[in-house]
Amino acid sequence: MWYRRILCLCYITHLCGAAYNDKLRQVFAWKQIDYDFDGVFYRQDTNLQRTPDGVYFDDDVVEKEKFFIQYNNVPIGFERYGEKVFVTVPRRRYGIPSTLNYVLLSETKPVLRPYPNIKSVDDLVSVYRPRVDVCSRLWMVDTGLLEIPESRTQIRKPSIIVYDLRTDKRILKYELSDADLVNNRTSGGLTSITVDVSKDSCGDAYAYINDLATAGLIVFSLKKQTSWRIQDPTFMFDEVALNFTVAGLVINWRDGLFSIALSKDRKTGRTTAYYHPLVSTKEYAIDTGFLKNNSFAGNNVVLGDRGFNTQSGSHGLHQRTGIMFFANVAQDAILCWNVRHKMAPENVAIAAQDHEKLVYISDLKVIGDEVWVLANQIPRFVLSKLNVNEMNYYIHRYQYLFNFNLTHVFTQN
Repeated sequence: MWYRRILCLCYITHLCGAAYNDKLRQVFAWKQIDYDFDGVFYRQDTNLQRTPDGVYFDDDVVEKEKFFIQYNNVPIGFERYGEKVFVTVPRRRYGIPSTLNYVLLSETKPVLRPYPNIKSVDDLVSVYRPRVDVCSRLWMVDTGLLEIPESRTQIRKPSIIVYDLRTDKRILKYELSDADLVNNRTSGGLTSITVDVSKDSCGDAYAYINDLATAGLIVFSLKKQTSWRIQDPTFMFDEVALNFTVAGLVINWRDGLFSIALSKDRKTGRTTAYYHPLVSTKEYAIDTGFLKNNSFAGNNVVLGDRGFNTQSGSHGLHQRTGIMFFANVAQDAILCWNVRHKMAPENVAIAAQDHEKLVYISDLKVIGDEVWVLANQIPRFVLSKLNVNEMNYYIHRYQYLFNFNLTHVFTQN
């Protein structure tokens, strides 16, 4: 009824400073992932071999030797730069031809193309969630790991990779040090990167890398060309938050520190890092000055608890309004919270929810006045089976009405 709709909008406005449009705008949707390698299309399982006479495909090979196994290609992370949308496919199974790819916003039937070109497909082993900074650079962690169940192989040392998006050239490869890596499980946990930089100091950037596998945070200084590892109990998963349900499947993954979101105070110039494990409903914060000078211990704060079933992966902040958005995997939803309010269940709201198109939001970015998400149903892929005749992977953008006028709602009803 109309008055309930108004009350809902007022409630969201009170909590988040914004009302929301209740329709997701679909950007891309895939049943399965296809590739375009300079006009050579991959739409079925195949092995590619190059000879002096050209290229031919041989299907009569065992699984681990196949160049492309369509079902195994699951998009995990994304980013946007202009008309390009980068889509990553980590090598968690056999048959992943390219881990870093892009599609164009203008495409109605998106096919992944290797970035920056097909010659570079062997330069990267496995990439999860990249990040574009304000200096037009694309940052990522190459885990260097073939994450095949029962056959994990560390091909290369984990590295920070940066591309200049104005030239499409790689401008940095920094191998993480032995001190950054706890054991052979660490590399598989390096699934996100957050870049702390301003336009007037591009050469003095810091990158914060989560380690969800062995509960750590790696800090990298671009200027100093060095990195260090931070350990803290708040990076660990919470036993109380285990065993939530996604798509009817019980999730008991013990994923620790998952996402780091930054908020810069315009008056003081200081930046706060908000962070949380995936398997937790708590939110934490620390001034990034303590990350940059490696003095984390005892300087972080527990902000509070989001409440029941609020386990979330990626999160991002709308800087102008202070509204934080969470990829709430436990409820197929996007949550919102105004950082100027106390972190508590009564101050956290569901901004969007869809039990078909938002099943496991794997990545979330706040881009301008829009919230972009990638949903990929990965619990079904890992624990059950995807229906390849249905849409399985989505990228949506969600327009918030940050300058919302309440009178407009009344006149529309």
